[in-house]
Amino acid sequence: MGTQESDIILIFISSALITVILASLVVVFVVVYQKRNVAQRLQLQELENSRQREMLQATIEGQERERKRLAKDLHDGIGSLLSGLKLNLSHQQRNPEISNDQATFLADACEMIQESISAVRAVSHNLLPATLESFGLVQALKECIEPLQKPPSFSIHLGISGEPLRLSHEAELGMLRVVQELLNNTIRHAQANQAGITLEFTSTNIQLLYIDNGIGFSPDDRQPGLGIKNIYSRIEALGGEINFKHQSANGFSVSIQIPLTSST
Repeated sequence: MGTQESDIILIFISSALITVILASLVVVFVVVYQKRNVAQRLQLQELENSRQREMLQATIEGQERERKRLAKDLHDGIGSLLSGLKLNLSHQQRNPEISNDQATFLADACEMIQESISAVRAVSHNLLPATLESFGLVQALKECIEPLQKPPSFSIHLGISGEPLRLSHEAELGMLRVVQELLNNTIRHAQANQAGITLEFTSTNIQLLYIDNGIGFSPDDRQPGLGIKNIYSRIEALGGEINFKHQSANGFSVSIQIPLTSST
């Protein structure tokens, strides 16, 4: 009996050990399987995010090509026609046979045409900012802000922190377009008389803080318009983050952060 009991105990222990080993193998298999599934899902998500960024970038590049074409058409087409018209009217002004009324009319017409030429140049420059490529984001922002400054009805403060760096063309253009869109939103909808732009350069990223003292806006309050969607698209294409930090009856604030590694 002693031997039989020992055999039974041995068989029981062996079975228990085998069961434990099999259970352990099952657990290990499940854990490995889950980890592999998670890794595959993360890889697929990264591929999807990369594909979406590529699609966003392609869309933005298409928009910029269209802006460039429009800028050229305005400058070379309408701008040239207006300049030619002004030249003809100026030549008529020198005609000694015209009356005083005609001279006054021609002078007024020349002044209006000059204003139209200036407006066309401003629009063309806004569509294709040459300053950005030549002198960088900071100087382009200053040039963008200057014509909008109309104290005391509307004033804009630009603050620069850190050592300004030249970024990639895509990053500088994206940041400039975002600021232009934010300013456009403030001027058209916010009923504000002040706006502030702070651009901070750090060793790891570029941070933009934009505020105004208007009626406030939250993208969650209503369906975002095309301008807000464009802002999100540009920041996402640059691998950045955007945070509407404060929306109230006392103003509007948004912070944007672009990693330096994707901007240089």
